[in-house]
Amino acid sequence: MKYGLENQVVLITGGSQGLGKQFAHKYLTDSANSKVVIVSRSAQKLQDAIKDIGAQPRRLHRDATVGDEERIWYVPCDLSDPDAVAELFEILFEAKMVPTQVLACAGGATPKLFADLTGRELEIGVHSNYLTALYVSHKVAQLLPRCHLVLFSSAAAFFPFIGYGQYAPMKVAVKSLASILRQELPEARISCIYPGNFLSEGYAIEETTKPSITKQIEGSSKAITCSECCNRIVWWLEKGYDDIPSDFIGWLLMSMDMGLNKHNNNSFLWIVQLILGTVANLLIVPVYMIICSWDIKKWHKKQQAKREKR
Repeated sequence: MKYGLENQVVLITGGSQGLGKQFAHKYLTDSANSKVVIVSRSAQKLQDAIKDIGAQPRRLHRDATVGDEERIWYVPCDLSDPDAVAELFEILFEAKMVPTQVLACAGGATPKLFADLTGRELEIGVHSNYLTALYVSHKVAQLLPRCHLVLFSSAAAFFPFIGYGQYAPMKVAVKSLASILRQELPEARISCIYPGNFLSEGYAIEETTKPSITKQIEGSSKAITCSECCNRIVWWLEKGYDDIPSDFIGWLLMSMDMGLNKHNNNSFLWIVQLILGTVANLLIVPVYMIICSWDIKKWHKKQQAKREKR
């Protein structure tokens, strides 16, 4: 199934900010006929996002009449509620806005040490990073078996580490979900995106809670602009790839993850990744993990010393 921006009906979850909003802008500016429906919980944020894009906010409802000149709509929906997601798809079908592409962009991280997270923050992590993708994918499987579904995981799915206990496990789950859907939906196209750091409203908030050891391990993972991240993803999708990191570090981490157990990746130079991952997991990764473990132990000792001084 060839990917293109033109002549599509696109459902974008998490469309009120960040990468979801950037994709909505991309479809409107780089196509002439595609129609976009953005979804998130907040009607006000969705309206503001559409205004920022330069369009007139219009709420999609069951008996809406969609004209040729009207290209972007919004629907407030709690995507972590299966009943609300079912109602969302009923609205889309009754308004004759049946998606040809679904981009599951919703999600966000609260980087903290696991013990410092509140129960509510853990719950939000599950809801926003996994359930939103799970329930939307479920309706796609039931109603749109020939759709192009684009799931958004994270580079952290290849290398979960300290500070991302609320986030990375859910992104690993999204990665697994993509693999299963490829087996169960042979007529669909299932893509899975693994972004690294990119500048967005969410990223700015994440930096305020991120532990210093997390920043240390991330090291050279420089944040790119949201626009650049979106453009890279579109470029690779157009080239026919379905497992897409947003930067070279993400590509390397994907290689390490593949190792001797390549599943069904369709990524750039996957055979090189397989060989690189095999060699690296035998010779390089064990050494790196010793260094990483040593850094974490030193950090814990420093934290313990600070607590004892108080």
